[in-house]
Formats: sequence, structure tokens, C-alpha cells
Amino acid sequence: MRARRTVAVVAATLAVALAGAVTVDSVNASRVEADVSTRIRPATPGVPAPSVMLGGGPTARWTGPGTLESASIRVEGVTRPGLGPVAVEALVTDLHLPADRSADMTAVVERVAVQITGDALGPALGMRDVLVGGADDPSLAGGVEHRARVTGTLEGTDTRVSAEVDLVVDDRGAHLVPVTAATGPSGLPDQDPDLALRRTALTLSPELLPLGVAVETLTVRGGTITAGGTGAPGTTPLGGLARPDH
Repeated sequence: MRARRTVAVVAATLAVALAGAVTVDSVNASRVEADVSTRIRPATPGVPAPSVMLGGGPTARWTGPGTLESASIRVEGVTRPGLGPVAVEALVTDLHLPADRSADMTAVVERVAVQITGDALGPALGMRDVLVGGADDPSLAGGVEHRARVTGTLEGTDTRVSAEVDLVVDDRGAHLVPVTAATGPSGLPDQDPDLALRRTALTLSPELLPLGVAVETLTVRGGTITAGGTGAPGTTPLGGLARPDH
């Protein structure tokens, strides 16, 4: 009986120690995430701080001195060429944090994505009050699609246009290719179809994604167009992740 009690006490002690270790690691991880966040973009009034989530666990978070195993990063309010503010997301590995905070962080970039809302798309199209939605295929409702419906009011006028556009990536870049004016249900029955098709055509900038990553996929979901691409082999400075386009 005494042996069983001893085992129970040891097990309880280990459980408490493990819980304490997990708590300490969570606190330390939060501090590191905050540090990475401010290195990406220093605290700016009125601008959300970058969101950082570290990968790995208590025994696998660090792969070397000052080097994190992986991290997922989201930065909102980033200006990319021709667009209004977008959200940039990146998944990186081997994230190196130099002791000198003035030096740039480097990492192996696994994937980068830019999320484009209607407000961000408006400047490129010369429109205001832009709405972006998926195609009307019920089988894809709520899922990822490669055809979007773009609706907006032409700048300087009260003329509103709406068209369905294919989201295409080819050797020439990433494009919104109009296929039909949206005149059916939830469309604009009285619009000028030719004008709608002409004004919703767009080739996105080759510099759309930061860090020199090229667009490989273009999709729409939940009112947001997402352009994504994979990084090149080797480490990349992360200084341009949140840097606005000038």
C-alpha cells in the first residue's frame, strides 16, 4: 500500500512539474513572439501589431543559437503595388533572430500569401465600394474557388458595374479575366455589359507578393482574393515582409 502511495505521489509531482514547465514555455514563447512581432514592424499607433505563432514545442522550438524551428506570421495593413492595404501571411522555418536588433531577421520562406479584399482591390480597378464574392456554384458555396464576382462603382461617377472574373495565373503573371457581366440574380441587370467586362480586367503587379516570391495560385473565398506562392531555397531577409510599397 505504501509503495502505491509513493508511486501516486511521484506521478502527481511529475504532473505538477510538467504543467509548470508547459506554463513557463508558454510564457517564454509569448515573449519571443512579441519580440519577433516588433522586429517585423515596430509598434505603430492605429496599426495592428503583426501576429506571430511559433512552431515546435518546449524541446523542439529552437534548432540552434538564436534560431527558431518555424513560425507563422500575419501582418495587416501592408500596401502592395497598385493596391490598398492588404494582409500578408508567411510560413517560415529556420528563423534566425540576430542578437543585434538592428540587423535583419532571416528565414527559409516556405510560403507567402497576400489577402486582397474589395477595399484593397478598388484602387487598382479605379473603383470604390468594391465587393468581392465567389462564383454562384452551390457545390462550392463557402469553399475555395477560382472564379470571383467583382462589383464596384467607377471612380468619379455613380455607375456601378459587376462581372464574374476568372482568377488566372500563367507565364505572364496573375490576372482577373472577365468572363461575363453579372446581370442575373444578385447582379446588375441594367448595367452596360461591355463596360463591366472592360473595367474589371486586371493584371496584378509582378511585385504583388513580398520577399521576391512569385504568385503561383489565385483563389477567392469569403469575399477575399488570396494570391500565394512558395519561396526559393535558402535563407531570405524578412525586412521586406511588412515594408510598404513606395
